[in-house]
Amino acid sequence: MVSRTSLRELDDEQLQETATARRRIDLAEQYIDYYRSRMRMVAESFYELGAREGIAGDPEFRSALQRVSDTADENTRNAGRMIADLEEDYDAMKARHATEREHLMAQLRENG
Repeated sequence: MVSRTSLRELDDEQLQETATARRRIDLAEQYIDYYRSRMRMVAESFYELGAREGIAGDPEFRSALQRVSDTADENTRNAGRMIADLEEDYDAMKARHATEREHLMAQLRENG
């Protein structure tokens, strides 16, 4: 543990760490939303092209379209699990912060 001289210093460090972690989570969620939206647009465009070409009802075409959708869904689920892991790490970090703060306050009282 890094030696700190003040509660304010610890609070500032923890605030920065918490803000950085939160931004990382929020950005990941935005990327997932963007990916999901873009993949939906790709699938819709793929279908529209198939309809214009008269193959939208073709089993091979439908199978390919389903694979695109399934892949996008699986990627989104995997990314969601990663975000859940980031959220767990965030909660653990906040708990660690509380423990560090209590420890520093006890040290400051002892040296006080």
